[in-house]
Amino acid sequence: MDFLKNHKKFDLFYEKKSIWDLKTICEVRENENALVSVYTAEDRLKITNVARKYEKFGAYEWVNHLENIGECPTEIISELWDAVFSFPVEDDPNPKRQAYIPDRETEVIFHAPFGSNLSVKEFYVNTDHLEKWFPSRYHLEKGKTYEYTASGGRSSDERAPFFHLRQGDRGIIFAIGWTGQWRCSVTRGEHEVTIRTKIEDTHFRLLPKEAIRTSSVLIMPYEGEAIDAQNRWRRLIREEFSPLGKGERPKNAPFSMQIWGGMPSEIMIKRAKTAKKHNLPVEYFWVDAGWYGMYTEKCIDEFEGKWGSYTGDWRVNPHIHPNGMKDVVREVESLGMKFLLWFEPERVMRDTPIVCEHPEYFLDPVNGRGEHKLLDLGNPDAWQYCYDMLANLIEDLHISCYRQDFNMPPLALWRQKDTEDRRGITEIKHIMGLYRLWDALLARFPHLIIDNCASGGKRIDIETLRRSIPLWRSDRMCQANYPEIVTQTHNVTFGAWIPCSGTSTGRHFDPYRIRSAYAGGMTLNYSYTEYTPFGENVEEMADIRKYCEEYLRVRPYFAEDMYPLSIPSDATDVWSAVQFDRPSEKDGILQVFRREHAPYETANYMLGGIVKDDMYTFTDADTGERFAVCGKDLAEKGMTVRIAEKRCAKLYFYSHKD
Repeated sequence: MDFLKNHKKFDLFYEKKSIWDLKTICEVRENENALVSVYTAEDRLKITNVARKYEKFGAYEWVNHLENIGECPTEIISELWDAVFSFPVEDDPNPKRQAYIPDRETEVIFHAPFGSNLSVKEFYVNTDHLEKWFPSRYHLEKGKTYEYTASGGRSSDERAPFFHLRQGDRGIIFAIGWTGQWRCSVTRGEHEVTIRTKIEDTHFRLLPKEAIRTSSVLIMPYEGEAIDAQNRWRRLIREEFSPLGKGERPKNAPFSMQIWGGMPSEIMIKRAKTAKKHNLPVEYFWVDAGWYGMYTEKCIDEFEGKWGSYTGDWRVNPHIHPNGMKDVVREVESLGMKFLLWFEPERVMRDTPIVCEHPEYFLDPVNGRGEHKLLDLGNPDAWQYCYDMLANLIEDLHISCYRQDFNMPPLALWRQKDTEDRRGITEIKHIMGLYRLWDALLARFPHLIIDNCASGGKRIDIETLRRSIPLWRSDRMCQANYPEIVTQTHNVTFGAWIPCSGTSTGRHFDPYRIRSAYAGGMTLNYSYTEYTPFGENVEEMADIRKYCEEYLRVRPYFAEDMYPLSIPSDATDVWSAVQFDRPSEKDGILQVFRREHAPYETANYMLGGIVKDDMYTFTDADTGERFAVCGKDLAEKGMTVRIAEKRCAKLYFYSHKD
């Protein structure tokens, strides 16, 4: 627990005075893996810092709880930094060295990855290469402060709340746990880098008996190779944070077939039967948006009709689902699949019944314009309505995976509601309500998986990861047949931080495209709309089944270590390769993609995690050809792969023995 004891952990001003300059009473309770520090100031403000250590990973986490234990409002709390810690650094032994030729042992590198921005660079972290065109990597200069923040009130919109600081063979990986508007400040001092994280704008009084929580932080110091540290981080998130494999929840993320919610029930049922007729081993039947509201016109896909105007009216549409989708659910369950359903409870169109009945539940733009309002999850009555509505539908429709989307930036509405002496409170109460909502649903339905979307990957942080998984990690996949480069690259970029996230195959099948989509979770889109025939081509369905079965064999490998073998790139004239290694089973997979304009037929890759004294056996997934390579040769010479055809994907399984 030395790390926790040697850092101040948080900072704030109370009535324009530092909390550390005030007379406070401090009580500390410690057990094997937890340290609880309670500070009481001015007989009213109680601050409880709850910290714990993840011994196996050498990682630390803490969160602060603030409470007014008095009978009148507190003074103003401001400059509230939820985490304050430092990383010692060494000086360059040659201070006259030119800035663009840094010493590799003393250069201080800070990785601040992009968040969701509809590009292949989402969540990119470059641990080994200096690339000028990727501004996610910075050389920290002495005396300078660097600022990072989310955009619009969603935690991974534009910038992701994950960071990697490194000097020589030492480093620290950390992440902010806040599903709203966070801020990170990084200052390079003489002999240390000081890191501060917070909710961006806080300047408030607490009312009598009012209690809040703030953002959390997860910190993992390390020594050794950067890629080994990223893999230790992946294991930490998987084992300690991910809900998968805990309670009654499955060990792996869903493998789904996706259906447009505006598709009539009888066609949904027909498509479910078609999938099983052709023995597609899908586990979940995913019904997307468009299933709700009272619209009467036909909406063939997401680009037609007025279905979007009914978001917030969570009555199953009787015009397209006359039996309330219960007949769909019965058929899906009889075929051995589970039910996954899309919702977006926080964004509500202004003319829906709940808005008319309870306008006080919602936040509205100051000018009263705009199509949608924001459900205020900090309002207890609004929260109860939302919980009851969701819980009832989860129960009635036997929902096994609840998909929550969020397609609006809430920050302006939060700040608009705040008064000058309560800045930040609306956001804090909303995010607390979101966590309470998800925790309550998970407690009531121990089998339930929550799929966290938010315009595809705009709400990914350590607090959502401990309650949910992102099955649609980027809206870059919204194109019916997006470029395969997207999923090839995102498997590496998202994979550096998140051991389990989901992809889409696109709506037209071919082997290169589906292999590019292999990930911790995957969704088949071939059945999505009535525009796309499904099941008519028997040979194609046999091929789809073949790759579905291959995917299920591949899926467990995404849970452990990942080694990017090529730099993430959106170029079409290169190869892309990644290795997923399972030390627990002494095996792994190698995925290699020769893109459509790559001129060369062979490439050599230096694999990760190689045990030099072991013998490795590789199996070509296409031909079944097996070949053996000693670990010493793999470690020193690498592995050469030949692909004769352009736009071709190769998959190798390997195992090794002493």
